[in-house]
Amino acid sequence: MKPTDTPLTDHPQNTPQETPVPNSQGKPQEHPQNHLESRSQAASNASQEIQQNLSTESSLHSSTDSASNPSTESPRSTSADSMPNPSQKSPMSTSADSAPNPSTEPPRSTSADSAPNPSTEPPRSTSADSALNPSTEPPRNTSADSAPTHSTESPQNTSAQDSQQPPAQVSSQDSSQEAAPSAAEPAKTLPYKKIAACTAAVLAAVLLLTYLGVSIYFRSHYLFNTTINGQDFSRQTVENARAFFAGQADAYTLKIKESGGKTEDITGSGIDMSWNDSQALDQILKDQSAFAWPMEYFKETSKEITFDISYDKAALEKKVSSLKAVTAEPIQPQSAYPEFDGNSYVIKPEVYGTDLDSEKLLKQIHESVARLDEEIDLQKEGFYKAPEYTAESPKLKELCQTLNQYCKASITYEMDIPIVVDKTLISTWLSYDADFHVTLDEAAIRNWMTEFGRRYDTVGTTRPLTTPAGKATEVSGGTYGWIINEDVEFPALVTSIRNGEVVTKAPAYDQTAASHAPQDWGGTFLEVDLTAQHMWYLENGTVVFESDVVTGKNSTPTPPGVYNILEKLSPTVLVGNIVPETNEPEYRTPVDFWMRVTWSGIGFHDATWQPAFGGDVYLWNGSHGCINMPYYNAQELYSILQLGTPVVVHY
Repeated sequence: MKPTDTPLTDHPQNTPQETPVPNSQGKPQEHPQNHLESRSQAASNASQEIQQNLSTESSLHSSTDSASNPSTESPRSTSADSMPNPSQKSPMSTSADSAPNPSTEPPRSTSADSAPNPSTEPPRSTSADSALNPSTEPPRNTSADSAPTHSTESPQNTSAQDSQQPPAQVSSQDSSQEAAPSAAEPAKTLPYKKIAACTAAVLAAVLLLTYLGVSIYFRSHYLFNTTINGQDFSRQTVENARAFFAGQADAYTLKIKESGGKTEDITGSGIDMSWNDSQALDQILKDQSAFAWPMEYFKETSKEITFDISYDKAALEKKVSSLKAVTAEPIQPQSAYPEFDGNSYVIKPEVYGTDLDSEKLLKQIHESVARLDEEIDLQKEGFYKAPEYTAESPKLKELCQTLNQYCKASITYEMDIPIVVDKTLISTWLSYDADFHVTLDEAAIRNWMTEFGRRYDTVGTTRPLTTPAGKATEVSGGTYGWIINEDVEFPALVTSIRNGEVVTKAPAYDQTAASHAPQDWGGTFLEVDLTAQHMWYLENGTVVFESDVVTGKNSTPTPPGVYNILEKLSPTVLVGNIVPETNEPEYRTPVDFWMRVTWSGIGFHDATWQPAFGGDVYLWNGSHGCINMPYYNAQELYSILQLGTPVVVHY
């Protein structure tokens, strides 16, 4: 549609009105009242964005401006405002430069496509339609949405051309203009690569200069972790080291640590010591590799050198000979050894003593002074004669274990008071030789067993007693009591000790008694008082029978002592000793109740021939040694008496 074909409106002359846009049927389409304002605002925003892009890409503007018609060029001319040459297209040509195919898409008329009536309607200003001030803004390349004014209108019919352009013309050109800066982005990243390369070069130069500087530094200084004679001289000069050792010589003191914590000193002034310069310090510096300092940082360099020290050797030897460690009476070393501490064998530590090797000591002191050593420990450095065995000697530890194995044994004998053979006693029977062979002293064990038997064997010993009549007396002799069989018990005890056994038992006996009390016959026994010519039978301490008796006459007395009933016979014939002259027994006497006390012929029996019992009958009509009893009393006793019953005979 041409601008002259636009219908006139009824609005006032200078009031801008929106031209109705025909719809797809060619009928005018009604728009809201504020439609123009909305489009103006959107176009203004788009124009500002395009202006920013154009300001950075001036080359694109030049290309676009050169495609315009020179006869009708205005500051706002665009490629869409000028009629393009059919034979030549602008490099920036888009779909907006050519008319769309009328068969596929009808021309869409917008208010921007229709030119206003100059006589009735002023130009409609939008952001895209407004002319830029040439003095302040560069030409803006826009689409055909901008309508020309009377003063700049091109002679060519741009309205018809504009009416045939598709509605996407503005967005297409804007996209090409917005995409233009991305083509220049590689040029923007180039400075960053240059900066990184320059930084790396500077850093490498700094590192190289640092390495060279430190290398030069270590040509005159000792490297890291350098020690000389135990002194740290890292990063110090030869002059520093020389000054240090010179000062050491002036104030030098050699401390001699002796046994028992005693000390003696040898001073540099006492032996006229002086320092002489040595090239050894310079040689250490020459031998090191200054350019290898990075690797040497993690290493340790330890040097031992002998300095050129001068001193009065005669004065030193005199000083050494006067040391108390040399002049004192030496204590000889003593090896560690096992010792029983009351509970077990433990190793008693060795004694090193003070017996010195004087020649070895003098040689060492000369060497220590030459090196400026500060201390010599006589014991740690082996100047004292060492003991043969120490507490850590394996052979000594093995010996201690063997001894303790013996001491594990414990043999308890069941007596009135238990007798225990344990580690305390066993340790006294153990010994070992120089080769650490352990010996169990069996002779000592035999002596102990004999003493044990002597203590607890009661046969024939003297025992105290109190008679049922209340008389206190003593009894000795007899055959009744304890007898330990030492020949059996001794080897049993040795075996138990060697095996480390723990046992509780009674010893082997040849003969036993009722108890281990002082009156070992117990509470059931027969008692005969030779003085009172009376007898009692007690059961569990209570008298159950008693009788007067007649005992042996003075020529054949009844023997006192403790015995026991050996035999019971009823009846029997008592036969006396053989008379040599007649070769006949001294007597043959039949009895009804015989209770033997000794195998020599002493016993209890009935004696019907005795006229009386008790009193002093034994003095004038005594027996051959037996205890005569009235018939019925003998009968009663025979009935209650048991074999083995103890018999106590006393005065």
